[in-house]
Amino acid sequence: MKRRSLLYLGISLAMFGASSLQKVNAQQRRGITRRVQFPPGASSSVINGAVTLGNQDTYIFRANKGQQIITDITWKGERADGSNEEQGLSGFTFITPDGKSYDQPQDNLFEATITGDYKVVIAQPYRLSNPRYTFKLTIR
Repeated sequence: MKRRSLLYLGISLAMFGASSLQKVNAQQRRGITRRVQFPPGASSSVINGAVTLGNQDTYIFRANKGQQIITDITWKGERADGSNEEQGLSGFTFITPDGKSYDQPQDNLFEATITGDYKVVIAQPYRLSNPRYTFKLTIR
C-alpha cells in the first residue's frame, strides 16, 4: 500500500513538472517585455537576446526631450532563403511615448521629441538561421 502511494506521488510530480516545463517553453516563444537598465554612469546598454519568427521582444526605456537615442541591432543568423541583399528590413519598430510608430526604420538615430517611455520592439524581419541578436541602446 505504501509503495503504491509513493508510486502515484512520483507519477503525479513527474506529470506536474512536465506540464510546468511546457508552460515555460511557451512563454519563451512569445517574446519578452523588459525595462532597459543602464549601468551606473553609463549611457549605453548591450542586450543579447533571441526571438523566433512571428514573435517579438519589447524593450522600454526613458529619455528626456532633446536627447539622442541610438539603436543598433545585429542579427547573428543569416537569411534562410539564401539572399545576400545588403539592404533589407531592420527588424525593429521604434515607438515614442505618444504612440507614434516607426516600423522597420533604416535610420538608427532618433531624437526624443518629448520626455517619457520609449519602446523598441524587435522581431525577425525574415526567417533566419539563428534567432539570436545583440541590441545596443545609447542615450545621450
